[in-house]
Amino acid sequence: MDNPDEIVINKNNLLLRDNVTILDTEAYAVLSNTYVPNDSHAFLVSLDRKMCWANFGRCWGDKGEFNLIAKQKSYQEWLLEFCPPENYFKCGIIFGVNGVCHTFTNRELLIGENDVDVREAAKSFVTTAIFGKYGYGLDELKKLITDSYNIANMKVMFPPNTLETILARIDNTLNDEVNAWQQLIEEYGKLSLIEICKEHNDVLDMLKNNVNNLLYEREKIFNYFIKSNLSRQQYEKNIHSLLITNTNNFITFLGNNNYIDENTKNETIFNLIDFFNKLFKIVDEQVNTINDSNKMDEELAKKKVLVKY
Repeated sequence: MDNPDEIVINKNNLLLRDNVTILDTEAYAVLSNTYVPNDSHAFLVSLDRKMCWANFGRCWGDKGEFNLIAKQKSYQEWLLEFCPPENYFKCGIIFGVNGVCHTFTNRELLIGENDVDVREAAKSFVTTAIFGKYGYGLDELKKLITDSYNIANMKVMFPPNTLETILARIDNTLNDEVNAWQQLIEEYGKLSLIEICKEHNDVLDMLKNNVNNLLYEREKIFNYFIKSNLSRQQYEKNIHSLLITNTNNFITFLGNNNYIDENTKNETIFNLIDFFNKLFKIVDEQVNTINDSNKMDEELAKKKVLVKY
């Protein structure tokens, strides 16, 4: 499909279909401290516990205190085509490159009746700010969703406009990502940004523009990486540079308009760059571990490169 926004529905054999099977699923978070203190790992599991999407970490039956964060009535035939539990990276996420476990789970939660996500998972705002709610490569995600729908649609009957509804969720993430950046700057930049945004509408407007530009630019960087011979290390440098540049531009805007003083501006920028540097270092180590063992190593969380504030 040349145009990722074009919806093409295969209508062959439609009269032979049964109704779609509704699979009750639940998303859980478990504290992990893998990247930042009080972080969490997120996964999806069927209510009958017969299927579990581990997302490169713990799943149902493993050790840990699991916290329920979302319930979904998943479209079983479609979900298993789009993202089978034994092959969940089929949904288009390359771990540590265009998403992590929270991103996997958000994509898995897409395929169902409810508009739900993992925002209740501890530190989910970090994942959303850095990798986006559904990760990078959104045009490819829409194509994967549409293609898997067409395959499932040959077998079962879906409610009207189901595909359109789910595709629209992917295009409606800006507010979620803006909220995530507010929390990230607040917590790791040590700046009372949420209060500043409440007092000054132009600050929130500027943040929205900044995040919208980030979404556009990171898609360009990721798409080029996928289509070129660019190394993963250079790709990560490009994403890292983009995050720092966007953050610097926004915090400088606050300083230039006297919403914060010069010392606060410099301290906030320093804090956030320090955060990005440490986060990217530990993510890179985890990616290498996953490439070697196909599972995260939570012992890396004990190393000094872990972000500590």
